[in-house]
Amino acid sequence: MAKKQQETEDQDKAFSLSSVIPSLIFEKTKNHAKEKTLYLQSQFKEHSSTAIIAALSFVIGLTWKDFIVKIIDNLLKPHIVNKYPYLSELITAIVVTLFAIIAITFVSRWAHKQEKERLQEI
Repeated sequence: MAKKQQETEDQDKAFSLSSVIPSLIFEKTKNHAKEKTLYLQSQFKEHSSTAIIAALSFVIGLTWKDFIVKIIDNLLKPHIVNKYPYLSELITAIVVTLFAIIAITFVSRWAHKQEKERLQEI
């Protein structure tokens, strides 16, 4: 009788483990899916905001380009503009390129500095 009771207890333990293990696997899978979902949401927000900022920056750049072209057209004498019609666009391109190079240099240094600080924290 004791042997049968031992077998029954062993079966009960096996049954309880077989019901606990799937629920543990389910919980672990559910937590993993939740973590991945949160990560994807944060990456989506980051990339979306970067794209929106880039688009708005492009619009701002076009507006300033038009403004610079008009200033240069007014600064150059009319007979020079008539003789060399693309001179104002050339000067504008040079000014915008120099500004962009300076801005890219500052942004690159700033991003590199943040990356270094993050690596030092680790």
